[in-house]
Amino acid sequence: MQTPKCPPRLTRGLPQEGRRKVSAAYACAWRHLSSIRRRTGASYAKHGTNIALILREISSDPALLCVALLHDIFLAPEGERDLAGSALTREERRLARMMHDLRRLHIDAKTHDLEKVIACFSSDERLIVLRMAHRLNDVRNLRDFTPHLRHAIALETLHMYTGIAGRLGMHKWRHEMEETCFRFLHAKIARSLEKKMQQRQPLDLLCIKQAKRLILRSLCERGIQCDITHRIKGLYSTYRKMTLKNRSFEELTDRLALRLIVPSVEDCYRTLGVVHALFHPIPGKLKDYIGAPKENGYRSIHTVVYPLRGVTEQPMEIQIRTGDMHAECELGIARHTDYKHYLNTLHRSSVRVNLFKNLLTLQAETRSPRQFANALRHYFDDGHIAIFDAKNNLYHMKKPVTALEFIERVQNGAKKRLPASFRVNGRIVPGTIVLQDGDTVEAVNRRR
Repeated sequence: MQTPKCPPRLTRGLPQEGRRKVSAAYACAWRHLSSIRRRTGASYAKHGTNIALILREISSDPALLCVALLHDIFLAPEGERDLAGSALTREERRLARMMHDLRRLHIDAKTHDLEKVIACFSSDERLIVLRMAHRLNDVRNLRDFTPHLRHAIALETLHMYTGIAGRLGMHKWRHEMEETCFRFLHAKIARSLEKKMQQRQPLDLLCIKQAKRLILRSLCERGIQCDITHRIKGLYSTYRKMTLKNRSFEELTDRLALRLIVPSVEDCYRTLGVVHALFHPIPGKLKDYIGAPKENGYRSIHTVVYPLRGVTEQPMEIQIRTGDMHAECELGIARHTDYKHYLNTLHRSSVRVNLFKNLLTLQAETRSPRQFANALRHYFDDGHIAIFDAKNNLYHMKKPVTALEFIERVQNGAKKRLPASFRVNGRIVPGTIVLQDGDTVEAVNRRR
């Protein structure tokens, strides 16, 4: 079989040496894997190419692209020798082997696999990006699998992979996986919600259009450059919010959103003032994730307003961020080439910790494989957060949780010994303060 030409999209924009390396890896993959088939019927050469093309949506790292192209070469009769003769370095060959070893991973069913993935991801965080691209490729081609396998992939993706992607800030891929798998697993609910959205669409688009026009005009008058995009909450996000908050479709306050991309942090706060002067802000809905970023590094200012007073009571969320913050939000860990240190260098205080190192700690704290599996599912549930005590012990608690409630748990509910005040991330705070992911909480003893 003649080797097809390397897709231009795979190498476009790469430096010359990177283009040569990726093209050589592509040729090697098609030479040795084009005749070996997956369960879907596609060749492993095509499979590796698809994963590399997905990676190319968010990354320009030639090493990752080459690993994606050649990670299944071990299925070839002389795979080890073929890989040794490829353009990959020793480190890249090691990563390809690790990725190949995860090809039958089932992190929603077997505790043995849970331990395996945590150990692998802890040793090399690049595997997270590679594994996510692998899973997204399967999701995009769900119809090629048998009905049983299709259901299993969709269920595992919705319950575990989307949670991991969210924790790592890979929201672009997370949303795509959520929407696709939700439609497969809950087709009737999805169709019902879609019908409601279509009925609201004319008014939704009117709100978005008018709000954009007013904001751009006001910001232009103040000399603030701004790019505005919009989003209407997806099917799965809508369903999940309705379920978790026990709200009807009509009661959701963040179904519509405008994203305002401005040049600097200072412009973010100036823009917030403009938005609040233009529209009626809803009290209690302002969230400053620039001053206090989320655990996954997410930074943005959120506020909720009524965009068309007297016309509709449909609220709209306004998200304000810089271009760098927006790229971070969409791509998360995949935006960085220094994957090895990314999870330890997120833009927050020193209490930020490596996600999968946390999970190793969690594994050590649990008494049985079943308990660990249950705890892991809670960890990736957005309804739970990770909190540390003064001795750096890790706790997982259901949101929302206050400093007082956390200390009560740590002290096994012994209220008579509870302190008068608390220290969160080194600052004295009242016991009523609501804790965030990654906070360190310490009891301050009463003075005698």
